[in-house]
Amino acid sequence: MRRVATIRIILAALMLALFSSCGGQVAEEVLCETEHEQHAVIYEPLEVYDVESEVENKEIEEIEYQEAAAMPPHGYLAVLHLEFINDNLYARGPFTYREKEAAAWIMEELLAMGHSPDNVQMQEFDWFAVESQAERWFGRVWQDVLSPQLLGDATPREGRQSQNVVLTVPGQSEQKIIVGAHYDSPPYPSASDNASGVALLLESAQRMLYGDNYHTIVYVFFGAEEPGLFGAYYFFNSMSPEEQDNLVMMINADSLLEGHCLIFGTGYIPAQYWRDEMPQGARDWWPVARHWVYNLEPRSNSVTAQIDEIAAGLYAQHDIELINDPRFIISPSDHWIFAWEGHTVVNLTGLHSESDSGLQVITGFSTRIMHSVRDDFHYINETWPGKIDASMRTFSIFLEEVLLSRF
Repeated sequence: MRRVATIRIILAALMLALFSSCGGQVAEEVLCETEHEQHAVIYEPLEVYDVESEVENKEIEEIEYQEAAAMPPHGYLAVLHLEFINDNLYARGPFTYREKEAAAWIMEELLAMGHSPDNVQMQEFDWFAVESQAERWFGRVWQDVLSPQLLGDATPREGRQSQNVVLTVPGQSEQKIIVGAHYDSPPYPSASDNASGVALLLESAQRMLYGDNYHTIVYVFFGAEEPGLFGAYYFFNSMSPEEQDNLVMMINADSLLEGHCLIFGTGYIPAQYWRDEMPQGARDWWPVARHWVYNLEPRSNSVTAQIDEIAAGLYAQHDIELINDPRFIISPSDHWIFAWEGHTVVNLTGLHSESDSGLQVITGFSTRIMHSVRDDFHYINETWPGKIDASMRTFSIFLEEVLLSRF
């Protein structure tokens, strides 16, 4: 594949730098070195689709055109990534070495698919940099992060560190669309929550190598979402006021495989209304979210109207149907950080209808496998045959149509 030798040299140096930061003690280094590393270097989902070896003495533009034409169908690469994460990078606890290993793998995949090292960044942060987020919105403390429900039997990293992985795809305009998905998880394979969002972004990032995007696209793979949206909080606060003003929208992908209802919620709510309706004494996401569902009204603008039109057009063009429900800008995930500041957001998720048993997320929709051993690629495939392929295809097409549009 193109530039493989150069990329592998870069990766070798990168991986050495990443894992040397785990600390000088032998015990810490062992935690950073797992069996996964043996597989990551040779895992190249696009190998079978590489056509460059068949093309000689052609202009670069023609080669790229043929490579783009050889891309597999929407959702195909996402499913490959999803199964790999499920089987090799399960239990990605926040602030753990396992989470860091997953971040290193994501970064490696972005480089291996051809993105410039100048456009890929590991954004590290520690608990003390996000502690105000814990206090302000959830009343949480470090001991809450250490709960077995989040970490299982894993231990946190020395220094209480996590990280985001950030990829920038330049466009014709400096106006930015941020596309985010968290990669940390409870101590399960966590295929839906949220290997599915990570896999969707990885496929999109590969397809956009050949896209003609007007807006600059920033993919952010967030760490430490599960205990309190900490990666998203840190990323947003790292943006300059000018960058925040130049933000077109934030698109979030989280838990895409919970059910057959494929949903997007888009809209905005002025910043002051979120704070005015903050329930007193709330220490968890669901009470806060449900309070806001009944007290906040999502609003629309020209961006959300265009997104609605894109979704409606997909039914006729691709025979796929997405459910448009603006309430899902209020359901808890990383987009909250942007919505709280009054930005337009789009939240993608897949849930069961209310008639199914499970935890009610928003009236009319529920989840059945979240935060359990059932959140597993193979269990989902066997229990609901075809759902993974259909869900990833639908969200891949929709996301690409949005990213290639001009707002």
